[in-house]
Amino acid sequence: MKVDLHIHSIYSDGVATIDQIARRAKERGLKVIAIVDHSVEHRRGITEEKLKKRQMEIERAKDVYGIEILSGIECGILPDGEIALPNFEFDIVIASIHDIMRTEEYYYRIKECLKKNGDRIHVLGHLHSEMFNCGRDFTQDVEIIDLLLEYDVALEINSLHHAPLIDFLDMCSNKPMKYSIGSDAHSVERVGDVDWCFEMARRFLKRGKLILNNI
Repeated sequence: MKVDLHIHSIYSDGVATIDQIARRAKERGLKVIAIVDHSVEHRRGITEEKLKKRQMEIERAKDVYGIEILSGIECGILPDGEIALPNFEFDIVIASIHDIMRTEEYYYRIKECLKKNGDRIHVLGHLHSEMFNCGRDFTQDVEIIDLLLEYDVALEINSLHHAPLIDFLDMCSNKPMKYSIGSDAHSVERVGDVDWCFEMARRFLKRGKLILNNI
């Protein structure tokens, strides 16, 4: 089933409306999409007031285009590993790093986030993004994999960031990982640009399962 579970709209830093996104998703044969605008730590992040308005538009688009549209959010991982999560009933919550920092801090934030919020997040977003290159520690990569499995959090395969890196995916190849698929689209043109994601899942996550079965 073709899905795209990481799309930004005009309610944060995207340039497409909910209707435009849904129309494009229908044209590209997507069955399920998720609108995951940035949370309040982002300078253009979505507030509780904007979430109510966005939800009304999501419900209208679902009726018009006949596809499933999940109401989600992408939270930045703060220095202490916490996330800023508005008071709203989300279908999917992604937690991601959006800054360049020292390698040790990068791993600290991610591991603390999984330990503190493993029951509140569904997906770890664009791990080891080429855009936010914070270095590598392969021992701590193993620790992250173990924490994802322990807290039943999905690893995102993200086509915009080409993340995770191939060698990290290879480390996951024999694990029963949950995974998510996302274009990280900020424009209508990139909605559904997920072929690379599905190819990576096919090659490296044969024992994995798409998160949709669990949310």
